Amino acid sequence: MKALRLTFLIILLSAYNKSIAQDTIPQSTIHSIFDIPHETAWQKWMWIHRSVAFMITKERKPFFDTAYVKTYKKSVGITIPISSRFLRFNLVDWASGNTLKYSPNSSYDLGFSVSSRWATFQLLTGVRIYENYKNQKGETHFHDTQFNIYGAHVTSDIFYQNYKSFYIRNSLSYSDYNGPTRYAVRSDINAVSFGVSSYYIFNAKKFSYRSSFAFTEVQKKSAGSFLAGSYFFLFNVKGDSSLVGYPFRPLFDSLSYLKDATLQTYGINIGYIHTFVFFKRFYTTISLVQGLGLEQTLYNNTKGESFSSPLRGAAKINCRYALGYNLGRFYIGTMGILDYLFFTSKSNTTFNFNTGKITAFIGYRFYFLKAEK
Repeated sequence: MKALRLTFLIILLSAYNKSIAQDTIPQSTIHSIFDIPHETAWQKWMWIHRSVAFMITKERKPFFDTAYVKTYKKSVGITIPISSRFLRFNLVDWASGNTLKYSPNSSYDLGFSVSSRWATFQLLTGVRIYENYKNQKGETHFHDTQFNIYGAHVTSDIFYQNYKSFYIRNSLSYSDYNGPTRYAVRSDINAVSFGVSSYYIFNAKKFSYRSSFAFTEVQKKSAGSFLAGSYFFLFNVKGDSSLVGYPFRPLFDSLSYLKDATLQTYGINIGYIHTFVFFKRFYTTISLVQGLGLEQTLYNNTKGESFSSPLRGAAKINCRYALGYNLGRFYIGTMGILDYLFFTSKSNTTFNFNTGKITAFIGYRFYFLKAEK
């Protein structure tokens, strides 16, 4: 009985493989999805699945100039970065003319990054290479996640930052400060930032954004492009007590005695980016983008009162740099990103803040073309 069932199973598998072989034609003769057999009921059922596979794996004519850009489109870049990230903000009291500059105690952390043809996602491993003077600047705890989408003509940066504990880096500029440490430390302050920035690349045919920041393409000749797009940022900061604490409190107007504030800003981006290629394998990229938009802030003071600012003008500057070396699948280099947001209001209290990262990296491109076929 078992032998009979085994024989019957072999016959079925043979018939199935024969039907596949009969209704499958060589890939080299397929020019469109309509050339895939779809006459019998089985072929019509499989035509849907084979059409999807055909659309994914078919060869596409490159949209870029191959004299300027080389692609590693069927590869994944695995990068090991050592990076320092930050979220800084300034509390500006226009009535007194004084400013407090808050910074996290930055560290250098080991990360892990995966880059495909269209996106890059980077995670921190939790391994810290270097920590900076905890006895003077306190210890900052943070979550910092960034996701970058690199399309053919449009690139977008999405990030979320959550930082707890800051030190006031201009403490010594006030003669009234005589604390036990070099800087006043506010371990109770928590700042959260969320942002999205998008850019349209006008010269995507000759300039590769992915070359310097996604590593799935290589810029073969020097080229640049104008950029235009939009942005949105949300920033919140709060403390257990007034953000302006002693001994700085008497030097600031009472309108600055805030317990928390939420700021949102949005606008348009206009700028330029250029990659210089030298000695064939070395490159450096420089970018400067100006953002212009509007901002509004919601305040909560130490008395429990809430009030908001009117809609007012705002500006943003985005700077990027990259310096690296490409040797086929292997690459190494450094890059940095800075977003600085500042506001035009010169009444009451305003917040300027900046966010960014500096990274040194080493990576390798792994092909997956055979697996796809």
